[in-house]
Amino acid sequence: MLTDEVLIKQLRTGNQFVFREIFNRYYFPLRSFASRYIENDEVTEDFVQDAFIKVWEKKSDFILLASLRNYLYASVKNACFDYLRHKQMQLRHESDLTALFSESNEEKFKLEEEVHALIYEAIKGLSGQSRRVVLMTMEGYSNPEIAEKLQISPNTVKTLKLRAYRVLRERLSGVQWLIFLLLYPPF
Repeated sequence: MLTDEVLIKQLRTGNQFVFREIFNRYYFPLRSFASRYIENDEVTEDFVQDAFIKVWEKKSDFILLASLRNYLYASVKNACFDYLRHKQMQLRHESDLTALFSESNEEKFKLEEEVHALIYEAIKGLSGQSRRVVLMTMEGYSNPEIAEKLQISPNTVKTLKLRAYRVLRERLSGVQWLIFLLLYPPF
């Protein structure tokens, strides 16, 4: 069995045999460590493998085996915590969606439909080029992408957007408070 000092020196040179030795030494303890936080074996396996990939990519940064060991455990722990935070957010969003689709929100949906209809009606009243720019913006296109697709300059896109938004603000001035309530409900 190689000493810790030799392992690190050899790892720093890119010795794959030594990397395999380190992998064999820490793989199962890291999996066990990760399973304390997450019960899904596939997920914990991915986190441990990702940690080893990072070690290989940063192999020249390690001077002591203890720092490599700490790095592995910290990488796995951080990945687990990120995963748990993501899962928690996902659950929160799912419960928000469930509440959103409940019967108590039926009136809100009707209001949203009416406001969306008013907005799209106002957009339909824009000039052809301005309408296309606004619709493409709503579809997620950036100014340079819109400029390329419509074969106009990015500055023209900005100008058309500004003019269109000014017109839309005027046309929708009577329902701005509805839009505000939809975006920022009081409850």
